[in-house]
Amino acid sequence: MEKLVSVIIPAYNHEKYIKDCIESVINQTYKNLEIIVEDDCSKDNTAKVIRNINDKRLKKIFSKKNKGVVDTMNDLVSRCTGDYIAILGSDDVWYPTKIEKQVKVMEENPKLGAVFTLADIIDEKGNINEEEFSSNIFKKDNMTQAERIRMFYEIGNHLCHPSSLIPKKVMQEIGEYNKAYRQLHDYDYWTRLVGKYNIYVITEKLMGYRHEVKNKKNVSSISETNIIRHINETFNINYQMIINMDCELFKMVFSDLLIRKNIETTEEMLCEKYFILSKMKVWGVTNKQLAFNLIFNYENKNKLFEILQKKYNYNINDFYNDTGMISEIIPMEFIPRYKDLVRELSRLNKEINQILKERDKILNSKSWKITKPLRKIVNSVKGK
Repeated sequence: MEKLVSVIIPAYNHEKYIKDCIESVINQTYKNLEIIVEDDCSKDNTAKVIRNINDKRLKKIFSKKNKGVVDTMNDLVSRCTGDYIAILGSDDVWYPTKIEKQVKVMEENPKLGAVFTLADIIDEKGNINEEEFSSNIFKKDNMTQAERIRMFYEIGNHLCHPSSLIPKKVMQEIGEYNKAYRQLHDYDYWTRLVGKYNIYVITEKLMGYRHEVKNKKNVSSISETNIIRHINETFNINYQMIINMDCELFKMVFSDLLIRKNIETTEEMLCEKYFILSKMKVWGVTNKQLAFNLIFNYENKNKLFEILQKKYNYNINDFYNDTGMISEIIPMEFIPRYKDLVRELSRLNKEINQILKERDKILNSKSWKITKPLRKIVNSVKGK
């Protein structure tokens, strides 16, 4: 008998997309599904659209107050009764064979912690946007557990959240999504999961991941606040990933960066993690404060500094010099190159929005007759 897959859909203000989203689940070739959608007190007609969709597998939940996506996700996971849990954003869509192919991989490899897929980046109208700046973010081949963690350290998140299929028992072990992360709660979850399990990515685009150019309030939109928050959240997630990593996995992940290959004591492991954290960059920014915390908070500092000096040629004055370098821990909102980047991206977004407005104005105009040649041009603009 086919194992039950619980599909969870946290929904908020997506009346334009929620019908296509839910129907893309209903139309999966894999039929043994439990579909749980929760409207997080939307201000538009999302709840009304959900109420009008009928399928015996569909469970509908309507929050009485807005909880936010992380609390909604945790609530949905707690309601799942399936063997596997699949996550879908309320503005995204799955292609028909997604779940079938993922379950097949999982059944053939029961020790996996999750199965992901690649994704098309789609726009507001569902058109595939190969030129979108994030179109390559999910195009990562399979790799070992250690290689995956190293990629987290070097480039950050590269897994598509709504493409995931995870055994329920794994999610119960990993625990809840951390609501402290507004933008990267999924990335935090992957670092915790991959720290315990290997994962597999089906190298086929089995879903459409929507990116709205016009939506300025979306947490993934380009803004100075979102860029700074993204950097801050990434730093802390990577910090937690490294300090919680056991010795053997740490040595595999950072074998080429270790100063001493033969780590023998807890203090030596702490020293190696200190230097790894000191080198860590997010979008070219360093934040040595996280590395300093390892030493600030370690109880036996005499022994630690003895090992730092004896085995790493790094004494307490070197540490004092590093902690005195304000340029390394300057607040990120004051970094000029990121402000310049934000300004340039904002300028480009404004130009794109203006072009889209002019296009829509022409396409919706009734004051002139569209000739056949012009209609051909208009249809090409529409993507037909």
